[in-house]
Amino acid sequence: MMKKLLKLANIAFYFLMLLVFFAIGLYVAGLLEAGKNQGLAGGAIVLGYGALFGGIAFIFSFFIAYHIKHKLIVRFNWLLLLLLVITYGITHYRYLERQNKQEEKPDFKEIPPTEAKTEPTALLELRDSMKPINSDEKEMGIGFFIPNFHEHRTLYFYGAVNLEKGLTEHIPQDSIVFTLDKHKNFTTTYAPPWLLPAQLKLDYGIIHFKALGIGHEFVKIETNAQDNRIAYLDKNKGTLVGWPEYILSMNSVEFITKNNQKVHVKPLDYAGEVNADFDLITPLFVEGDWLYGVLLSDNRTENGKGWVRWRKDGKLLITYSLFS
Repeated sequence: MMKKLLKLANIAFYFLMLLVFFAIGLYVAGLLEAGKNQGLAGGAIVLGYGALFGGIAFIFSFFIAYHIKHKLIVRFNWLLLLLLVITYGITHYRYLERQNKQEEKPDFKEIPPTEAKTEPTALLELRDSMKPINSDEKEMGIGFFIPNFHEHRTLYFYGAVNLEKGLTEHIPQDSIVFTLDKHKNFTTTYAPPWLLPAQLKLDYGIIHFKALGIGHEFVKIETNAQDNRIAYLDKNKGTLVGWPEYILSMNSVEFITKNNQKVHVKPLDYAGEVNADFDLITPLFVEGDWLYGVLLSDNRTENGKGWVRWRKDGKLLITYSLFS
């Protein structure tokens, strides 16, 4: 029995079965999209399919070799070798196609052609507060995306994306490049001239984009509110902060228009009202469309506490400031 199993043709048969079915397992994993949207675990999952298929085939190859004739084993070896060559050819062809696509991607510069302009015009206008979003033309979005440029010095902008494909299968359209100046403050060495974030103050380390949507690998952002320009970013290059958390990070908020804006003792329209003169509200708690906070005068004197609506029918009812 051992003599038959250890024949050269049989040994070749075992390893050919292992290799061919390992490759088949990888292709099955690809067809089933087993590793899709699994991050770093995706590669291990795909390899697991290959190892499972290859391992089972390797074990069964011993039983097959023992029960069939030597001539048939030789024929199987040639067939398996042919399948292995075909599999390699297809894989190599796909690799070359991906390489060609990478070579065809459009060039965009991460460093400007001259040192005279180290920042685009759009980034020179530093704004301390955001304009309220309260018109039918503007979307509130789902919150704000805050890039982590301390760890990721280059942020890539993607155009129309296929949400069923991964980040690596897309080609960036432009980028913004961060660096440290001589005072160890963050600045930019390049940014698109059309870029106008919702909130920008780089000397404070602040650049916030309004987020309009989120997927497994992308976040959809507004890159310029003036011309309704949008783009997609790698969501792992920063943090998505929802509206409630973002409001709570503010020093103060105030009504866009004080007319018909009331303060209540509870987060209900029919709840009792709080009669107090105030100009600002320090946020303490957000519940649905309601905000609970401290009512302050211009000189920061506390005049009570209460609930106010910060949003209604998808429109923002307050304006806010990060710095005052």
